[in-house]
Amino acid sequence: MTLVDASSGAHSATFSFKNNCPFTVWPASLANSDKGALSQTGFQLDNGASFSLDAPPAWGGRLWARQTCSTDSAGKFSCITGDCGTGQVACNGAGGAPPTTLIEFTLQGDGGKDFYDVSCVDGFSLPVLVVPSGGSNCNSTSCPVNVNALCPQELRITAPDGGVVGCKSACLAFNTDEYCCRGQYGSPDTCKPSSYSQIVKNACPQAYSYAYDDRTSTFTCVGANYDITFCP
Repeated sequence: MTLVDASSGAHSATFSFKNNCPFTVWPASLANSDKGALSQTGFQLDNGASFSLDAPPAWGGRLWARQTCSTDSAGKFSCITGDCGTGQVACNGAGGAPPTTLIEFTLQGDGGKDFYDVSCVDGFSLPVLVVPSGGSNCNSTSCPVNVNALCPQELRITAPDGGVVGCKSACLAFNTDEYCCRGQYGSPDTCKPSSYSQIVKNACPQAYSYAYDDRTSTFTCVGANYDITFCP
């Protein structure tokens, strides 16, 4: 159901999460600095489970899923990918350590439109699908392919069992101006796709693969709720 703030007519979106991965994930949220936090900044989502969160009107921020998480004997919670460093399931205003597949939202931005994208600029952790529900002039976006299976050795993040659970971006791995679009490479004209970012773009053409990727990777919608599926 679409929620409306009667005092302002502002739309309040609902994010509905579904975990289709064959393992547990721990979704997390980080609001932009000028926006309020969601009611949950981190939670557990078992295989096959669903969970919904209401976003306040005009919310903006990022969502991601942590994986391969555990709690040590001292009660400290941590994850191999997307860890926010708080030692608990809640991220409480902290961002996730890359590489993570990010879902970025600006609700009720210019012209009252929602803006959203899937970003692998800092790397990839798991496949995602974002589908607007209701609303008008909307399109889904995704990174539906497991890029970890395509990840070059030098970019891999591995779990204790040796499985690949994340794929760094070239910027994150090598930290050069050319890969990070800095210095003389700090413009769309001078910072071009690399062979590494092209792996992501070929697998997930709708997602951002590097800092100056094609702006058509941003999608818009008016008045929708959003279904977010991990491992679609």
